[in-house]
Amino acid sequence: MNIFKNRRLVLYVFFISLFLTVSCKTKELVKNDKITVKKELSKNNEQEYYYVFLEANRKKLLGDYNSALALYYQCLEINPNSAIAASEISQINYQLNNIQTALKYAIMATKNEPDNKWYQYQLAQLYVSNNDFKNAIEVYKYLHKIEPNNHEITFYLASIYKQVNQLNEAIALLNEIEEKVGVNETTSVTKQQIFLNQGNKTKAYDEINKLILHFPNEPRYYGLLAEMFTRDNLLLKAEESYNKLFELDSLNPLGQLSIVDFYRKKVDYEKMFVAINKVVINENIDFQSKIITLATVLNSQQETSLFKNQVEQNLKIIKENYPDKLESYTLYTDYLIKTTNYDLATIELEFIIKNFKTTEIIWEQLISIYSFRNNIKLMYEKSCAAIDSFPNYPTFYLFKGISALQLNKADESLSVLKTGLGLIENNNQLQIDFYIYLGEAYHETGNYKSSDYYFQEVLKIQPENYSVINNYSYYLSLRETNLDYAESISKKTIIAFPENSTYLDTYAWILYKLEKYQDALYYIQKAIEHGGIESGVIVEHYGDILYKSKNIEKAIEMWNLSKKLGNSSNELDLKIKNNSRE
Repeated sequence: MNIFKNRRLVLYVFFISLFLTVSCKTKELVKNDKITVKKELSKNNEQEYYYVFLEANRKKLLGDYNSALALYYQCLEINPNSAIAASEISQINYQLNNIQTALKYAIMATKNEPDNKWYQYQLAQLYVSNNDFKNAIEVYKYLHKIEPNNHEITFYLASIYKQVNQLNEAIALLNEIEEKVGVNETTSVTKQQIFLNQGNKTKAYDEINKLILHFPNEPRYYGLLAEMFTRDNLLLKAEESYNKLFELDSLNPLGQLSIVDFYRKKVDYEKMFVAINKVVINENIDFQSKIITLATVLNSQQETSLFKNQVEQNLKIIKENYPDKLESYTLYTDYLIKTTNYDLATIELEFIIKNFKTTEIIWEQLISIYSFRNNIKLMYEKSCAAIDSFPNYPTFYLFKGISALQLNKADESLSVLKTGLGLIENNNQLQIDFYIYLGEAYHETGNYKSSDYYFQEVLKIQPENYSVINNYSYYLSLRETNLDYAESISKKTIIAFPENSTYLDTYAWILYKLEKYQDALYYIQKAIEHGGIESGVIVEHYGDILYKSKNIEKAIEMWNLSKKLGNSSNELDLKIKNNSRE
């Protein structure tokens, strides 16, 4: 991050000022225009022209741009050679973002008065707004020719050359400015950037050293030099430059921000966090810069985990010093989530929702934590509250639909999911998520036709969605419907994930339903080998397949193990009872 980069003048700011300047010149231009009017218009037309023109100006000042435009157009009907009327039409259309129309009338103004520099400024601005840098350069070259000592024009022509990568032309103009006004930050820093783009590091360093030579007591230039040394991994020289900077200004805000990245590059985390603490407590450093500094740390898992105490300490200082800033709490919450302190994270999120005007993201974080921690009741309650606050945000309907389904509220889940589905715009993945849970909800209500429809819609879009394939094929096996199709799609899952015990179990169970008991036994044993021995359902399936394979004793053993693993189904108890010896 280049903290010391010169805040160069931005083109569009300059151009807006040009428009204001053109407006301020209206009185002068009217006077000049009057000469043309007197020569070309009758007295009656001349009077009508000025009446309409002044009325147009009045409407423009009142902000009634549509009426003003109509009157300026009327001016052109009376006097087609009126440059100022064309210019005013161009300005208003520019403000209304009608760039092409603005450009048309700006060209007209320059044709009607080619020597008027204000109209040329206006035209140049419009070419830049339209990304027509070629024509913009031509206009600025003309302006530079007639006003060679206008350094602002020279600089903006150089800036456009830089924009279109005509770097040598840009350098020549910047040197021209420097010859006339002397060494200055604007030209030197711009040249430094150009030289860096050209890969000429020597000249880039020369420009900053030249600034230091002419302004030895300006700490920012030592910061620029330090950042260059850091980028080039010349860390000893960088440290010397930082030391000089802080000799001149021990609390220099830009220096304190910049040296954080230096220590990060040096992998000196102890000093980096000392520097970060200085940033956090420095009253002359703005809040957003502090937030960015700490957010950069949070984006590094290594820095966050290795220096957990320092990170938390600085985040708490931010909260204490900026209690009215939302970001103080959201950044701390991000830290809590990254360090898996979900209890405190939910407390922070609840506080944020209660005390700040929040966005959907805050609610999403809160509900996602409840979902992750399987707190379905709170997931459902917060989803309801989120929908009240953001009724057009479909994700909250998905959360509510999922939690309602898990709370055995399948009918409510269906209603909510249908509503949320209708709110989705241009989000294919979210649409797929809704289809998945509509399939689940319809399955739960026994509406298998609709359930199958939504699962198949998912597989049309994502034919390799293995989780959906697994669930859908398993549901088909439970209903003993389309078993050949179920077997064909389930096989995809075990090819893709040959050691996934859940997928192996589903495939084995479908084979069992197809009465392919030996094949079923092979795949259920693989499921057991890959962790299925810890699942009560998979172990029960193993027992059922063993039973059909005539291994009754082993089947009973597996059924009993399934019961020990927490499987409390009545059907399991019945199988054990009916097949146990007296």
